[in-house]
Amino acid sequence: MRIEAIQLENIRSHIKSTVPFARGFNCIVGGLGTGKSSVLYAIDFAFFGEPIGRSFEYLLREGANSGKVTVQFSQNGQTYQLTRGLKRRGKGIGQDFEELKLFKDRTLLASMKTDAVAEQFKAITGLDKDLYREIIWVRQEHLKELLDTTPRDRQKRLDELFGLSDYETAWSNIASYQREYDGERNYFTYDLAQTDVLLQQIGEHQSYAKHRISLSRFCKSKFWFLINLVHHLFGNHQASLLSHLLGV
Repeated sequence: MRIEAIQLENIRSHIKSTVPFARGFNCIVGGLGTGKSSVLYAIDFAFFGEPIGRSFEYLLREGANSGKVTVQFSQNGQTYQLTRGLKRRGKGIGQDFEELKLFKDRTLLASMKTDAVAEQFKAITGLDKDLYREIIWVRQEHLKELLDTTPRDRQKRLDELFGLSDYETAWSNIASYQREYDGERNYFTYDLAQTDVLLQQIGEHQSYAKHRISLSRFCKSKFWFLINLVHHLFGNHQASLLSHLLGV
């Protein structure tokens, strides 16, 4: 995903601002209180629509009754535009759901319903709120905390965010399935080898049997030739006697 531009109306120090983003690395430079962090807070609000803390008091410009953030971004060659609004109601500030809209080019994908917009946004970008707030965007107040934490605690937090333990469990399960597969493969490989040996032996027996049958037929033909020859030379009595002796 690439953010192309963001528009802010009555967001912290911004009355009405448009901030474009170029391809590659972007750096927002400005003096104290000029609204650098406001751009990042506004992007977070547009993406997820949830306050950092208990309310949106930090986000709406002081004295304003309403505000709005529009983020234009691209994903897989498609251009999207996501708008969220804020509205002051009595002493509180909440989302203005009439401003909530997600467009793909000029086609409206979802509006007014937080769950519908959130579902579409995650399907498009794959962004997770916790992962975004802890890894992609490290807020100033959390940077020192992140640097000062122990390696073990940092690893634990990364495990929670990325679900590393789930991958380790999956890998262990894959390893057990691999061992089972190897066992089955070796069994069938051995079985196939034995089958090949049996087939070879059967083939050898068939060849031997064919040879014996051919030899028997040859011998029988020779016997009949001999009997016919005796009959021709000595008559029926000697031929019958020879047949009896030969068992033919």
